[in-house]
Amino acid sequence: MRVLAWPKSKNRAQNPFQSLLYSAVDLQEGVDVAEFGVKPFLFGPKADVLHIHWPDVFLATGHGWRFWFRYCLIRFLFAVAALRQTPVVWTAHNLKRTGQRNSKQLELVFWPWFTKRIDGLIYMTKASKIDAEQQLPELAGIPSSIIPHGHYLAAIEESLQGQDALASTDVPSSSQAGGYLFFGSITRYKNAHKLLQAFLQLPTGSAQLTIKGKMSASSPDNDLMNLLNTLPPERTSDVIFENRFLSEDELVDAIQRSDLVVFPYSDVLNSGAALFALSVGRPILASDTALFRELRSQVGEDWVRLIDGELDAAQLSVALDQARVQKTKGLAPDLSVFDWNRIAKQTVDFYQYVIDAQKGPKA
Repeated sequence: MRVLAWPKSKNRAQNPFQSLLYSAVDLQEGVDVAEFGVKPFLFGPKADVLHIHWPDVFLATGHGWRFWFRYCLIRFLFAVAALRQTPVVWTAHNLKRTGQRNSKQLELVFWPWFTKRIDGLIYMTKASKIDAEQQLPELAGIPSSIIPHGHYLAAIEESLQGQDALASTDVPSSSQAGGYLFFGSITRYKNAHKLLQAFLQLPTGSAQLTIKGKMSASSPDNDLMNLLNTLPPERTSDVIFENRFLSEDELVDAIQRSDLVVFPYSDVLNSGAALFALSVGRPILASDTALFRELRSQVGEDWVRLIDGELDAAQLSVALDQARVQKTKGLAPDLSVFDWNRIAKQTVDFYQYVIDAQKGPKA
């Protein structure tokens, strides 16, 4: 079985998910995974499956006429796939995103076409399947499988091997502290500003809050910036903010230094960031959504604590105390349900199912 993955591993520095997934899939008997490219797809050996992840991002990064060029290109590629009877499988990481660049064009021409053209759907949670089919009812008629997001233990182990080198570099002394951590792309729906609001209710000097991640250009958290710019002088040493993309090694280091990672998201379909934090061995405090309730059922209440109503200082304080006990004892969550070998087998089985169900090109 030849699989073309878009992407396979070229985004490894930004997100190791695909690299970890396809490394495991490649080890399955009779399976070969190659990096997608227009030339290899058109002129290389026929692919049995085209597996894509973020087609909307591919289109959203095209400005002006470049959007339409990319849109025509992706439709052409899908038409070729249909003629060759190569099924297209999509992992639904995200659906329609509020504030996404080219959102009007995507809403008008991409989503109505795309949701009728894909041949197989992979969801990472039961919650995301339910949410997706509520937003886009036409997805319910497409063959699908729920295959979890794998853990990041292998990637983190690689980072830890180079931690001596990281420790030898100059780092701000404030980064030595534990406390709360928020990381990842900072967009409004992730509610970093609500975390900071609740944190400022805690007594001065009682803990530290670190926010590390690149501010979104399309949907920035302006409330967060306003709060940061008006911090009382006595709280400036309690809050660390780095508005930049972190390397994997830096991210692992930041999570290790923390006691508790907080995800107060208001809108989320999947969260690789939560699994990354758990893979490092830190508990999380997250919004009470179907996604995080499902994650809690898989790894336990000690590792996934849910925010009750509005996040406040009392919830932060209790969760931090519990997290520090776990850190002192050197505890780690059981992530066996997110084993990559199991996930790879499920993925290949689903590929075969979709191939067998392929009845010819679509109009």
